[in-house]
Amino acid sequence: MARDDTPGSDALIDVHTHLHPPRLFAAIRRWFAANSPWVLEHPTEPHEVARALREHGVERFAFFSYAHKPGIARELNAWLTDTARELGPGAVPLGTVHVDDPDPAGDMRAALRAGCAGVKIHEDVQRFELDDPRLAGALDAVAEHDGFVLVHAGRIPWSDDTNDAPARIARVLEAHPALRIVVAHFGKPDQLRYIEMMQREPRLFLDTTMAFALDSPMRPAIVRADVERASHQIVYGTDYPNIPYAYDGELHALRALGLDEATLRAITTENARRLTPAFA
Repeated sequence: MARDDTPGSDALIDVHTHLHPPRLFAAIRRWFAANSPWVLEHPTEPHEVARALREHGVERFAFFSYAHKPGIARELNAWLTDTARELGPGAVPLGTVHVDDPDPAGDMRAALRAGCAGVKIHEDVQRFELDDPRLAGALDAVAEHDGFVLVHAGRIPWSDDTNDAPARIARVLEAHPALRIVVAHFGKPDQLRYIEMMQREPRLFLDTTMAFALDSPMRPAIVRADVERASHQIVYGTDYPNIPYAYDGELHALRALGLDEATLRAITTENARRLTPAFA
């Protein structure tokens, strides 16, 4: 896709991309091949991923891995921050923690000092939820650092049961009054509840990841009016390279909603700048 096909011709900010150490990424791809119908063929090597993103007009992108078991968060965070330095300007790492480690808050503070802009929590993969009391210190550290949390809430797409994720998110926002939270995948299947919450809570955001792409197997019923109502708190994310369709599927689907250029620009660029100084 040529750069001038991006919304508003502005550089994109993608808040949701995956980079993992080679052995872990290979294991993730094997898991998807064995357990899902998705065909994942995009590159996984960090420089190739970054090159593909930049070729699609992405100026800044958040990337992450996640500690799926205790004992690996510090090593992963070191890999993430080293990789960000190798990839250069625009590559923004999000750290990881695990609640069964001795000091998640200390691990988070160390990751933030090393260059991370926040934390990614994947409730299903990591087997704990965002309101777990053992995460409180790590979330405080993110807020103090002027960072943000990106959370994959519940077990989507494998199950629509999110165990009342919006209530969990509300509790965390209340307990951490300076914290900004991005709920991945447009909060599916609870998107309407989140949109209602967003009318009262400016620190709550939804990302577009796999929610709009026309050929996405996760596409929820999202209408233009819902997007326009929440447009100042929607940010662009793709899950690249772990998507079973072309990178620009999300952009084409957003355009297909008939949104005006100002709304598209807010979603694909401007709103993300409020999440962290790293996107400014």
